[in-house]
Amino acid sequence: MKFKILILFVSIFTLTTQVSLAQEGETIIVEDLVSDSSTILLTIEGMACQEGCADKISSNLMESEGVVSSDISFKNKSGLITFDHNIITLEEVKTIITDTKVKDYVYTITSTKTITAVTPKNN
Repeated sequence: MKFKILILFVSIFTLTTQVSLAQEGETIIVEDLVSDSSTILLTIEGMACQEGCADKISSNLMESEGVVSSDISFKNKSGLITFDHNIITLEEVKTIITDTKVKDYVYTITSTKTITAVTPKNN
């Protein structure tokens, strides 16, 4: 019984470490969701909470034609956004974020990083 618990803890530790290291890496690889899509990682300053600010920004983005996915994190001060660049531009995506109104908060984008999209290999 003790051996099974030890194996369980080692497995959880290993999985947690791998996830943590993956989040800290410089290169992020995501599956290409739309053939003409671009994925960007933005640093967003000015958010006060997840439920109000970050979720409202994400909701505004998802209501926009051409935005495929939007993951805005108050905790990480970031947004991972995939959009069809034939329908909406990067500048329009940024404008949606900075024009979002929640109380008197002002959102600014301090960095933009394009994420490399790859097609998974068939084994």
